[in-house]
Amino acid sequence: MPNSLDLQNMLTDLDESHILEFRGVLDEYYPQDIAEEFSKLSDKHKLLLFDLLSDEQGASVCVELGDGEMKFLLSEMSDDQFIKLANKMELDDAADIVALLDDERMIKVLEKIQRPFEIKELMSFEPDTCGGIMTPGFISVRADLKIGAALRYVRLKAKETANEIMYIFVTKKFGELVGVLSIRQLFLAPDSSTVGEHMQEEVLSVNVDDDQEEAAEKISKYRLLAIPVINDNEQLVGIITIDDVVDVLEDETTEDIYQSSGINIEVETTSTRSLIKNYFSAYKARTPWLLVTLLGQYLAATLIAKYHVTIAAIPIAISFMPLLSGLSGNIGNQSSTIMIRGLSTGEVDDSKSSEIFIHELIVSICIGLTCALITGALSFYIYSNETLSILIGSSLIGSMMIAVGLGTLTPLIFKKLNLDPAAASGPLITTAIDIISFLIYLNLITKFITDLQ
Repeated sequence: MPNSLDLQNMLTDLDESHILEFRGVLDEYYPQDIAEEFSKLSDKHKLLLFDLLSDEQGASVCVELGDGEMKFLLSEMSDDQFIKLANKMELDDAADIVALLDDERMIKVLEKIQRPFEIKELMSFEPDTCGGIMTPGFISVRADLKIGAALRYVRLKAKETANEIMYIFVTKKFGELVGVLSIRQLFLAPDSSTVGEHMQEEVLSVNVDDDQEEAAEKISKYRLLAIPVINDNEQLVGIITIDDVVDVLEDETTEDIYQSSGINIEVETTSTRSLIKNYFSAYKARTPWLLVTLLGQYLAATLIAKYHVTIAAIPIAISFMPLLSGLSGNIGNQSSTIMIRGLSTGEVDDSKSSEIFIHELIVSICIGLTCALITGALSFYIYSNETLSILIGSSLIGSMMIAVGLGTLTPLIFKKLNLDPAAASGPLITTAIDIISFLIYLNLITKFITDLQ
């Protein structure tokens, strides 16, 4: 396999006499590599590339593209072209891409596409649920079936599906999930015995309406290759494989990173035709939390202005305020990050929340004392004012303890309210900590103003 792929230059230099040779070169690359280079191409070359790809490779590349790039291709692609590609995809991938079409075009495509009823069913689930990411490409057998018959059935189904067979699921008469069987168990069992005699009855599963993170957590925790998805009647309707979980974890991590920075949605680079719309999307994504920060900092400025007499009397006091807010905000966001990570991985739950809170509080006291001693010593060395040094140190310890409390408890509260804990970090906590640290410090300075003069 070649080490690098430069599609832009390859397509620019391409002439008709080398098209077959170029197609041969593309066959040597993984679809993921081609999709990665796709976003770097001009609109003209994107369309040229898809004309050169085989239907199988084009379908594989489409699955790896982001929604923005796929929407651009759909806008330039005829219905017949798209149907050819969709018919080469796994059903869950086809459903995701069909969902990007407008309603009128979607109806036309679904009339001609293969297995439209299965695709419609997949599209009926919310995208971020287990039903929304599952695939119906599983193999199940009845519990009362003989092993020999089950083996023949599995061989037959394996020829009909392109999916990897990871587990054989066992069901009752109406499709209710009752067990699971590995390929190894199936091959080693005597032909005359029944599937039910060898199956594992305790099966981890998720419901179609469960959040996709539930499936990701179970697959990750129990080292599964796939997890069955059932409906409210306990009937097996699909599976979620480990490659689906990788996508989920990547999406959730990306979402958390954006939200912790105060960005509400992912803004994806699209074709030049939608550049203005993309700018507007970026504006909408970033502005709300920045307005919250603006309001919070305005409140902080108003608070500082109320202590103008104190600041006028002790002007050196204001020089330590950025230090207080900076250190407190930093430790608050550290605690918030630890909690958000713990909640997302399942390492933190209600039973452990008080223990973690106490742990973080003790750590904050130790760190606060260390920072307070260093800051107090430096301020005494510069200003030779013992009272000021003590007040700065005391304010720092108090602010850092409160910051840790906010950073630890806010994600837990958000989780209780069924809100994304990642939204609790960043601007919200930092702004609150600024106001609180200023309030503590300026109050102490005002109370001991006579000792400072």
